Amino acid sequence: KSWMTWIGSGAQPVSKTAADLPLNGQMKWDEEPQADALWKERVSTAVSRIRRGDLDKVVLARDITISSKKAIDPRAILNKLALEYPTTWKFAISGLVGATPELLLRLSRGMVTSRVLAGTISKTGDDAKDLALAASLARSSKDLAEHEYAVRSVADAIEPFCSSTNVPDSPFVLHLANVMHLATDVTGALVETLSHVDAFTILEQLHPSAAVCGTPRPQAAQLIAEIEGMSRGRYAGPVGWIDAAGDGELGIALRCGQINGDSIRIFAGCGIVDGSDPEIELAETYAKFAPMRSALT
Repeated sequence: KSWMTWIGSGAQPVSKTAADLPLNGQMKWDEEPQADALWKERVSTAVSRIRRGDLDKVVLARDITISSKKAIDPRAILNKLALEYPTTWKFAISGLVGATPELLLRLSRGMVTSRVLAGTISKTGDDAKDLALAASLARSSKDLAEHEYAVRSVADAIEPFCSSTNVPDSPFVLHLANVMHLATDVTGALVETLSHVDAFTILEQLHPSAAVCGTPRPQAAQLIAEIEGMSRGRYAGPVGWIDAAGDGELGIALRCGQINGDSIRIFAGCGIVDGSDPEIELAETYAKFAPMRSALT
């Protein structure tokens, strides 16, 4: 389902069907020759900082710029993402377009929900092999530790606003078209006596969580600023809607790109912990680039 919001006094614009959407044309992938090696060095630096006790986890991101011979149309991208990733939350806001699998915050009638994703493995396309990979992901001590940091940061952030919270003992495996994630739905019931608590109030404490920053948050943010080597812009920020009552639904801007005329920056990030291997983390970034790369071709 889709809709178009229109504000104005002129004639109502005609909404094109998916079949009418213009193609984005031939794309040029502007990848720096040493980008992969440089990013692996940054992962190694992060692991060394973790091992010396500076922090427990940090999320490092990277980007690729893609250019076209004409202006890039977000509608064509959204159409492909909707077809290939139907269980995600799709968005297109001021040139930021993507399909996120991670729900940062849903606030509805006093109930708080946040879906935490941390721990990833690529799919092969073979059902039997993928089931075995899902089982290995669910047992991976490295991925479970990474996931626990993210879950705890979310649970701690919403707890002051809630009379009760529910944090499952173990994550489930979320299957997407090309990857699988460890996932946990953290929920809570707002304290009825609290006044002036809306989605913005909770977001201020919740974001950035360990799923996109790290833990402890101040040390992770400092390390990101020191070694990541790029501006994230709106990548990994909240994206969604909030109504007049203060309820809303906001995802984390992942699996996305920022359009600037005839070019787009796409993003991918990985959670780095003590057991992280730079080569494996590099492969994970390409798996996370895949939805946007596919949508642009």
